[in-house]
Amino acid sequence: LLARGIENGVEGLRIVEAEELRQMEPNIQDGVVAALWAPTAGIVDAFGLTVALAENAATNGVEFSFCSEVTGLSRTEEGTWLVEAGGETLESRCVVNAAGVYAGTIHNMVSDMTLEIIPRKGEYLLLDTAAAGHVRHTIFMLPTKMGKGILVSPTVHGNVLVGPTATDVDDPEATDTTAAGLAEVREKCALTVKDLPLHETITSFAGLRAHRADHDFLIGEVCGAPNFVDCAAIESPGLTSAPAIGEMVANIVCELLSLEKKDEADFVGTRTGIRRLEGRPHEEWAALCKEDPAYGKVVCRCRHVSEAQMVDAIRRPVGATSLDGVKRRTTCGMGRCQGGFCTPKVMEILEREGAATPLTLSKAGPGSELVFSLRHADAATVMDAREEGR
Repeated sequence: LLARGIENGVEGLRIVEAEELRQMEPNIQDGVVAALWAPTAGIVDAFGLTVALAENAATNGVEFSFCSEVTGLSRTEEGTWLVEAGGETLESRCVVNAAGVYAGTIHNMVSDMTLEIIPRKGEYLLLDTAAAGHVRHTIFMLPTKMGKGILVSPTVHGNVLVGPTATDVDDPEATDTTAAGLAEVREKCALTVKDLPLHETITSFAGLRAHRADHDFLIGEVCGAPNFVDCAAIESPGLTSAPAIGEMVANIVCELLSLEKKDEADFVGTRTGIRRLEGRPHEEWAALCKEDPAYGKVVCRCRHVSEAQMVDAIRRPVGATSLDGVKRRTTCGMGRCQGGFCTPKVMEILEREGAATPLTLSKAGPGSELVFSLRHADAATVMDAREEGR
């Protein structure tokens, strides 16, 4: 691994022996004899990064159409693509397939060379900020053919993240956690880190990686489908690779369509994020309250998130329309109580700001509505809801 890293140009990479390792990480497990240290590595807020990129794209003219399943793809006689999605037909000179666990489904609409994407489930535990400092670096196990194994890592928000597992599943929506999966996380994290305060766990969750048998990214124009570009099987280290992949795919599209970059004068290359109150000196917070009294109305006590931040998250480009949308932009609901106190107030703000109606208020979009009205439902719907425990 050291040799491969040096060959790839990773700066400062070296083997750390036991004594120095324990100075760096006092809670490393007693049986650990050495580690590969990558001092140029770092951690990032994946939600914050994604939202920032989306907002910047919208500012520069990108249009988004959410909750619009692609149901058909065809080519016109002129060579353009017709994309049927969300009840509309969109026409484009080029299509980029970046559909994650559904990339195979989209690819197979236009190509006889079948692409199989295998959803690979990873389960995690998230520890409260009370566990902060137990590890100072991201601690990986030695990798196997299934991935990098169970890691223990600090997060940018002061929590400790533990996981993931790696289990191939059939269902591309199987983001449920399992007793066996979480037990594996608890067992294997102890191989690298001792005395991890797992009693500080505040939530568990699962995600799906888009795996394929070749175990490699698939990026490029699809054979037999001109101007259709796959960006598929982007599993670990997909997040780390994302900026480079974005540039690569942009260059592919520019070459296919003979496009040139926008003039820098017409491109907005910066974006101002949502203000944070957590950890901010009282004087600065007081100044913000003078600017807007809503900064003094704390909605999320765990993470010190104010009403002003939530309103900002809703009103900005590609704004939040659900509880998760607010949470991932502001951290509201990510604290110890996991939204137990703040959820009703967030729902009220979403409705007041016009981001949702009472019957469309949701956790994460259609299908996860928080309110069900018997007044607007027929008898069969009511019976179905009762059977499902709603």
